[in-house]
Amino acid sequence: MPRRGPNRAAAPPAGLPPAGDPGARPWWRSKGGQLTEYLRRAIRDGQLAEPLPGMRRWCQQLGVGRRTLASAVRELHREGWLVVHRRGVRVARGRAGAEAGPRQGPRVVRLLLHGAYGPTIHGYLETISSLQEQLRVRGLEFQWELCPPARLREIARKPVAAPEVLVLASVPPAYQRLIAAAGRPAIVLGEVGPGIRLPFVNVDQPSAVRHATFRLLQRGCREIVLLHVHADAAGLRSARAALAAACGAWRPARVTPRAVPVALAPGPLRATVRRLAAGVRGRTGFIVLAPVPVGLVVTALWRAGVAVPAQAEVVALLHSPEAVKLEPPPAHYPSPVRQLVRHLTEAAVRYFDTGRLPAMAKTLPTELSGGD
Repeated sequence: MPRRGPNRAAAPPAGLPPAGDPGARPWWRSKGGQLTEYLRRAIRDGQLAEPLPGMRRWCQQLGVGRRTLASAVRELHREGWLVVHRRGVRVARGRAGAEAGPRQGPRVVRLLLHGAYGPTIHGYLETISSLQEQLRVRGLEFQWELCPPARLREIARKPVAAPEVLVLASVPPAYQRLIAAAGRPAIVLGEVGPGIRLPFVNVDQPSAVRHATFRLLQRGCREIVLLHVHADAAGLRSARAALAAACGAWRPARVTPRAVPVALAPGPLRATVRRLAAGVRGRTGFIVLAPVPVGLVVTALWRAGVAVPAQAEVVALLHSPEAVKLEPPPAHYPSPVRQLVRHLTEAAVRYFDTGRLPAMAKTLPTELSGGD
């Protein structure tokens, strides 16, 4: 057994960068947040020995300011790891060397993507890749699965064999409700159904649809078509409502909004896009919501003899940068992948450290990129 003494308070636990090494600190973690995590793990692993040093000496050992340390101590006191009293700070009884949450076996984050066809994943490839990398950095395993309805029902019923957090991507409210009722730790990537109490992180699709609609109207489009995947998702209902509201509020001229659900199976997908392209008469705007492939829409318009962007203008909504490498390039509202991944990673780390998911309710904006 290594000798323990007051200086153990400054020794970082295994797997964490030394305190005061900003180059080793993850980009998404503030100094105070990283210090809180470091001290939490040090207590859990029995590496924070008593008596704890005074605040001034502790700040010197950790290489942080007094306000940073005080903030971390308050958070750990709130979580029950530390006890703060008039004479100082001590480790809560029974916490040293104890596990914080469900940490036996591998710690897994599993993304469940609703759908039955391979093209469903195209809109999520960037998120999947980035999430896998950031979770690996934090020592967590990552898995993902394309789930038809029967598989979602099976997962909701199946007992949990190992600690895991579920990320529900584009999962309809009915299956969100099943998983919540089963008590499974889950985060919704998208919009949560009415009355379902699950943490979520979402992109503000309605605002992006509204902004894109007004942009197309200002550029002379008299028909606006929103193409979205055929699914029962609360976020899609909000997007359709935003389209109708924006067109209804346009006073200079009468506008026809159309929301077209698209099946992602290759045959029906091509047939729907070809039919829409062949039906273009006046100046028309297309808002293509991922995972509907924006390149397929542009190609179908050209093959139908529709000039892009002179007659038909295309806006890509929540597509990856790779998907919009077209000529001419469409206006693009990219998905805020970096922010999405940051919030999902932090929530998963919090669960495995404390046994509780944070009460997260994040709606992230997306802004126009490209277009003249």
